[in-house]
Amino acid sequence: MSKYCFGIDVGGTTVKCGLFSTDGEALEKWEIPTRTEDNGKNILPDVAQAINGKIQERGLDKANIAGIGIGVPGPVNDEGEVPVAVNLHWGRVHIVNEMEALTGLKVKAGNDANVIPQYDHGHPRHRRRRRHHHK
Repeated sequence: MSKYCFGIDVGGTTVKCGLFSTDGEALEKWEIPTRTEDNGKNILPDVAQAINGKIQERGLDKANIAGIGIGVPGPVNDEGEVPVAVNLHWGRVHIVNEMEALTGLKVKAGNDANVIPQYDHGHPRHRRRRRHHHK
């Protein structure tokens, strides 16, 4: 049974990375710079290096990692491909295939505006509670 997963939020200046337990507990968060030069060709290899480094640093077994969820500032089609992400200087990039090849882990990708709120609101530990005000 998987015990861990990674959450990645790719932004125009920094990539926010997180290691989580599969029941939603944030175990560690860190950032790396987003290198957009050369049409952003280093972004995914840098992210993969950060993830692989964290796996090694913590002595994790990849068999215990459910996968990687990655949000990017641009549209992502059903195959995990980004047709364009202007602030990353990307043309067509197949995030899922590239990240799976670089990490050996299962990857799901989506637009950051859609992916992050799903996590925030979808997990019981992170659901926002409504406050009822009484007069």
